[in-house]
Amino acid sequence: MEQDISLFILAAAKFEFFLVNRDIRFAHVTNVRGIRAVTGVNWSVIAVDVENRFPFASFDFAGRGILIFKETVPQYLTVAWGGALKWDSDNVPIDSWDRLLARSYAQLRNNVAHGNKHQMPAPFTYQRTLEFLPAGHALMDFVATQVFDEADWNTPIFN
Repeated sequence: MEQDISLFILAAAKFEFFLVNRDIRFAHVTNVRGIRAVTGVNWSVIAVDVENRFPFASFDFAGRGILIFKETVPQYLTVAWGGALKWDSDNVPIDSWDRLLARSYAQLRNNVAHGNKHQMPAPFTYQRTLEFLPAGHALMDFVATQVFDEADWNTPIFN
């Protein structure tokens, strides 16, 4: 599982840089003491481009290997009232590319980057992680290759 997670987070880092490097509109920019810092990806702007090419209402999610992102969402890592960390979900329906990218995909990426299932066991999430990781790869590849026509987005970091 650690190898799968490592490969996913590496691909996600490449994917996010590919997006913001491709079009600065895709960058979430925050003013930090006078510096315009890229602090993430603006999934809502990307969602518009995806919707223009592949309307959400008629899209074949199963055929692309990303149905899990539409049917269920990764849980949030939350803080319980007593101060302990726990996993929880809002179960809000995924009804647009914006929700799918910003809630489903981005939350998977966040969980993989910040969640350690060994330190905070949640057995029910183990199988879900195994299902979400390949869907995450499929979604990244779909957006890069089909939406933005870029087959070589996942290149080595250093040549």
